[in-house]
Amino acid sequence: MSNNLMNYVNNPAAVGSFSASETSTKQYIDKNFQAKNRKENNRIYKKDTLLDDTFSEKMRVNWEKTKAIPLKHFPRGLGGAQDYTFFEFLQTAKFPYYVGGPILAALFYAGVNKNNFQAAKAAKTVAKHMALGVGLYYVGAAIAKSIVNTTVRLTRGIDLNQPYARAIPTSTNHTGVFGKDTEYHKVFESADFTRWDLLYNHEGKTPEQINETYIKLAKKYGIKEDANDVDSTVKPLVKKTIIMARAWQYALTACYVALGIGMANQTPWKNESLAGFKRTVKDGIFGINKTPLKQRLHNAKIAVYDYALKPFGKSFTEFWKGHNKASSIAGKSIILLTGLATLTAISLLVGKTSGRSHKIVKKDEKTNEVQK
Repeated sequence: MSNNLMNYVNNPAAVGSFSASETSTKQYIDKNFQAKNRKENNRIYKKDTLLDDTFSEKMRVNWEKTKAIPLKHFPRGLGGAQDYTFFEFLQTAKFPYYVGGPILAALFYAGVNKNNFQAAKAAKTVAKHMALGVGLYYVGAAIAKSIVNTTVRLTRGIDLNQPYARAIPTSTNHTGVFGKDTEYHKVFESADFTRWDLLYNHEGKTPEQINETYIKLAKKYGIKEDANDVDSTVKPLVKKTIIMARAWQYALTACYVALGIGMANQTPWKNESLAGFKRTVKDGIFGINKTPLKQRLHNAKIAVYDYALKPFGKSFTEFWKGHNKASSIAGKSIILLTGLATLTAISLLVGKTSGRSHKIVKKDEKTNEVQK
């Protein structure tokens, strides 16, 4: 294989075409789309950085990632950015997931025939229930992921949502006004892309200081290991935990989404719950009037308890009982399946990932293997 071809295979983003000379390569980048690289002094992060594992920091990171989809990833992809990454492709693919449900509900509402009162009322009911179903769909997915993440965090000390900032080299950032210098990822994104290096204390001087995080993880896994080798002992167990946790997140999401959609179709939401919630929030909490703060707080309590939590509980009970034999069987089946799947997930995540139930077989100085 020629040197030119090998160079293209090893670094395809930097090479536009082949030529007889190894030094004469081309980059197919629109000059109108390309701009000067951002200066190093203007960069937020100059190296990959582990971020604070706090709720506020995670909210900030999620907002930055969501905002980057329409403002950076889409323009970069549509403009043919040479340094467009697979991560950006995955982020862009989330856009239909975020907007698909709301747009579908909006289309139903837009088709309301105002000249026919009965038809308009029926169409509005369908649109509202579809919007509620979309909302409970996202809530169910969030609950499923939260259950798994909370389990592994409490029992194994691993936060699947631990964020870190990946610094993008400016020397390869040929993306013009849509240039980026940071990508936000998760430390335990997957078993293959875990950032083990960020878990070391690079300022430590002793093995205990350098492996401080790994020593804490070892205690969570029930392993007593020498500080010099604790990292290589813990890593296989962490990998197994990530694999199981990610799989169970998807499995539980299917159950909780089905539960949420089933509850959205119950009669407690058909009464004054949606209209009352909207009216209370719009006029009683954020309305432009002289309502005192104490009354606004009371209205907020009414909106949450009377128009959200109570209908939620009643819809769960009604979904269990059903309107007929078929709906009763379907409701009970989904509820029981969701509960059983949740208990199974927690049990397996706690039992199968424990260091006490595994034998660490040292194959050589560099790699370890987990055996049941």
